[in-house]
This record gives sequence, C-alpha cells and structure tokens, in this order.
Amino acid sequence: MKKLAIAAIALGVASASLFAQNNSKSPIYVGHRGSAWGVENTKAAFLNGAAVYPYLECDIRLTADSVFVISHDETTNRVGGNLKVHESTLDQLQSENYLQKRNGQYYAGKITTFDEYLALCKEAGVLPLVEFKYTPGVNYDDCSMIPQVMKSIDKYGFLDSCIIITSMKPCLEFVMANYPQVTCQFLGGDKWKNSLDWILKHHIDVDLAHTGVTAEDVKMLHNKGLKVNVWTIDNPQRAQELIDMGVDFITTNKLLPPTAEK
Repeated sequence: MKKLAIAAIALGVASASLFAQNNSKSPIYVGHRGSAWGVENTKAAFLNGAAVYPYLECDIRLTADSVFVISHDETTNRVGGNLKVHESTLDQLQSENYLQKRNGQYYAGKITTFDEYLALCKEAGVLPLVEFKYTPGVNYDDCSMIPQVMKSIDKYGFLDSCIIITSMKPCLEFVMANYPQVTCQFLGGDKWKNSLDWILKHHIDVDLAHTGVTAEDVKMLHNKGLKVNVWTIDNPQRAQELIDMGVDFITTNKLLPPTAEK
C-alpha cells in the first residue's frame, strides 16, 4: 500500500518532496479528503493517504436511511453522480460510479460509509479528522444524530484521539459538553476573527483558511494555549511560510510530510 501511494506521489509532487526534506519544523500533516490520489473521500484516496499522512480528513453526511457516509457536497454531482445525499438511501448512493480527474489523472470510485472510513483508519494505523457537514441531525438547530457519530468513533477506539471540526458552533458545543475527551477544532474562513470571542470562551483549537492567517494570529492563539490547523495547502512555498509561523497542522491534498518515505 505504501509503494502504491509513494509511486503516485512521485508523479505529481517532486517539489513537495524537496520541501519536506528541507524544512526544520514539523507540523502534523492531514490528508485532505484522504489525499489527491483517488476520488476525494473514497477508499482509494484514504488508502493512499494513509501511507503518508498521520491524519485523514473526511466530510460526513446522513443518508435518507440514516447511514453516515463520506461526501463533501450535498450532491454527488461533482464526483460524477447525480444524487442528493440526504434524499438517497445507501443502496442508491452505492449504485453510482464516481469518476474524478485530479492532478491530470482520472480516478474511479464509489461512496464510502463512515464506518468503512473508520475501519480503514484503524487498520492503517492513522487517525480520523472528521468534519461535520450540515445534514439532518447534525446542524445548527438539531444535534440529535451526533451520538450516532460518536458511537461509531468509539466503536473503533478513536474517542481519545480523533479530531472533530465544523463551523457549526452548536455542534461543537454539543460535542464538548457530552464528549469532553474528544478534541475539537473550530472551522473558520478568512473572517474567522468574527468568532474569536467564542473561540477563546470555549478554549477550542482552530482550523483556518490559510489566506486569513498571519504570524501574529498564530502567536496570539498559541499564547492562549490553542493549536492552529490551516487548510488547504498544496503549494510548498506557502506551506513553508506557515511552518515558519509555527502552525501545528497543515491540511493538504498532496504535500509530503517530512516523515514520508522517499
């Protein structure tokens, strides 16, 4: 599995490899939607990402028959399908064949369930970083399905080691109140400072768009005892700038962490 992933990486990110060899600081790398080597958020992307990243990020949504699956968008259109996730059953979603071009190469795949993703993380020895998307039972007004998510995470032994991210503050507050052992990160864009008072009140780590992060921001958050994740970084030069700022996590589609096999 590692050879498969490293071979794929060698095709597209030689410059990233040089970057990884030369930097002196080592933030934790997170494979964005698994990795760039496979249809995003599907088994191939996760399997190849597991060969090089200690964390694999995914996006979860609920199907019409109450199964959590991995999908960034409300629909499957962008990856080659034509269904709305929350209006479709798992069987309907699994009947679709995805096709996505990434870094000049086409990949095929099918939808992955949340449990399949967690099982893959456990088998590969990597950690889950789970983004809550707006979906029935996991949204600003309704957190009733979050216990089902956490039950699955607990089933695979990740409650103490997973990371939950979302921009939906009520969901984060629910997790922090009911599962205090779980690490949470507030997902913010360029205007994340509008939520700074809430971030500091709840003493929650952050996952921020890199375009809205400065060295002063990182220093301030670190002084408050908070960790900083940045997304989504595929440019080695920008990654080095953020490393020099002292960020704690880098979320990437394809950059190699320093510990990846060469």
